[in-house]
Amino acid sequence: MYPHGGSANELTRWATAASLIEKGSFEISWTEELIGPNVDTATIDGKTYSNKAPGAALAAAPFYAIIRPFIGPPTASNIRVSWFVMKLAVSTAPLLLLALLLYRKGIDDFGLVALLFASPLFVYSLLFFSHAFAAVLVYVTFRLLFDEGERKPAHTILAGFAAGLAVISEFPAVFAVAVFGIGILFANSNDRVRQASLFALGGLPFAIFLLIYNNALFGSPLSMSYAHESFPEWAEVAAKGVFGIGIPTFSNAFLLLFSPSRGLFFFAPILLLCAVDLFRSAETDTVRHRVKATAILVSVLILCGHGAAHGGWSFGPRYLVFVIPLILDSFLTGRASAFSPFLRGVALTVSVMFSFIGILTFPFAPPEFRFPHNDFWGAFLVEEHWPVPTLLNVLGIEPSILLLLPLLAAMVLIIVLAAGKDRTSFITAAGVAALLVGGYLLVPISADAIHTSLRRATIAERYFRPAGRLDNFRRLASEKNDTELLRSINKFEWMIADARAFAPDDFPYLRPRKLDLSPTTLMRSALRKQERGAVAEAEAMLINGRDRFPFARCEFATNLAVIFFTTGRADAARRELESIQALVGPGSLPDCVRSQFLLGTLYRDSGLVNESETVFRSFLTNTANLDDPMIRAFRKQLTAR
Repeated sequence: MYPHGGSANELTRWATAASLIEKGSFEISWTEELIGPNVDTATIDGKTYSNKAPGAALAAAPFYAIIRPFIGPPTASNIRVSWFVMKLAVSTAPLLLLALLLYRKGIDDFGLVALLFASPLFVYSLLFFSHAFAAVLVYVTFRLLFDEGERKPAHTILAGFAAGLAVISEFPAVFAVAVFGIGILFANSNDRVRQASLFALGGLPFAIFLLIYNNALFGSPLSMSYAHESFPEWAEVAAKGVFGIGIPTFSNAFLLLFSPSRGLFFFAPILLLCAVDLFRSAETDTVRHRVKATAILVSVLILCGHGAAHGGWSFGPRYLVFVIPLILDSFLTGRASAFSPFLRGVALTVSVMFSFIGILTFPFAPPEFRFPHNDFWGAFLVEEHWPVPTLLNVLGIEPSILLLLPLLAAMVLIIVLAAGKDRTSFITAAGVAALLVGGYLLVPISADAIHTSLRRATIAERYFRPAGRLDNFRRLASEKNDTELLRSINKFEWMIADARAFAPDDFPYLRPRKLDLSPTTLMRSALRKQERGAVAEAEAMLINGRDRFPFARCEFATNLAVIFFTTGRADAARRELESIQALVGPGSLPDCVRSQFLLGTLYRDSGLVNESETVFRSFLTNTANLDDPMIRAFRKQLTAR
């Protein structure tokens, strides 16, 4: 159960599924009061929608409907329940069902462990993303179309159905699906055209749905959600190439395949063995193998042209998760024995350990962490000494590092089960791999220790237990006179307070509390009321914010002084601005340092020339490195005098 608001990617799907049942609509702006603003949204004509492909939310909506009579309308206390049920149904269950089907077909224990626990697919099967769902559907499509044996028309139509659902759940899946469609025409069959037609027929309902969906929400059948991104950074990415995908680059190829930050083969070396087997398999001359290899290579190549290939906050290369079962296919069909037990033991153990560490704390590593296993997940466990809550915490046991023991025992059991007949060599290799991973996790690597530690602290404050972690960083920044670090800390304090003001509540981390307005919401509400003439209400809200959020006292007081001045209380405005000058410095946020320009102006208008010049000089000094349109305009006024 991941804290506090989880991730924007999950919340936007939760909001869509909830909206379909609660409102009968894809429009999700009403959920903002509960879960807060979401960067993974698209806006058009004043309406807000998820920017994600709709398939996973559609598949999850019936499960939301099933749980709804038992938990009631969405609240801060029950959102985690509906979220968990939908995640279980759409992400976890499909992978388990695929594993069960393959087990009944005779898959060995090694292949089963590799599928379930040895890659980012494992982590995404525990999150309400679409990646695991699409990965299972893509692989089922492949097996239905290209496995040996009689291919009944119903199987081909079912393959088209699975492919269509995969594409409307994870748009990049269309690359693999297109290869499958073309591959049918090269199959050893006398009715290739008929098979291709049946495949297209199975996917046709989803194509029609997507055209209608796009037209209804975004004004054109061919207008995708990514063309209406509400988050400026994602909008900038989407504006380049075709919905953010351009010419592949070597840097993205390294990032997605080999880098410690996101590299598929770094996160799961077992997949590197599978990739090697692609080129030496006895099946290389078969259509099945060629289609599989082409689908993988085309998908990877195209996504190496993505403008944000890192995938934002994520575990590994999330855009490539949908091809992982295809990469694993040779091991799922018995080819693992082509490698020595020692090599398999090392590759599998590293892959399992690297995957497990991603589920133990907070699986969404920001892209600026270059070695997330070491300087993010490993550091969280070492510094915080407690992992993500499990069922034991729900039952009332306090979070503790000791609660990892059952998970560690399960991991050891999984690796032992995968050993097969060559147990001695395999387990020896597993021990070597465990030592290598342990060394990698414990040896300090990050060159920018202060900023990575600060980033972890802000995430722990925002999504886990608040414990005043930023205080030490503020003291350190003040001692070093590091204005950029101070400004970052000020921004982070706002972000933390904003996040903790929205659902879900803190259970099972802390005792659930009544959620109040976030500082940003309170500020914006006060400014809107001021614009509408409700000055008394705006004033009360700003006083509330000033007194309730010490870190934001300067910003609230500045806006409060504006109300005092505009309502004829210039002396009260001056006193309010004077009371916060000790809080203003080079590391202050724009709305705080603005107080000096306003105070200098009041002094000047009152004939206090010396005081005015002193405050204006301080303003110019404090804003020398501040890139903000409002501040630039103020500076221009002063320097033009």
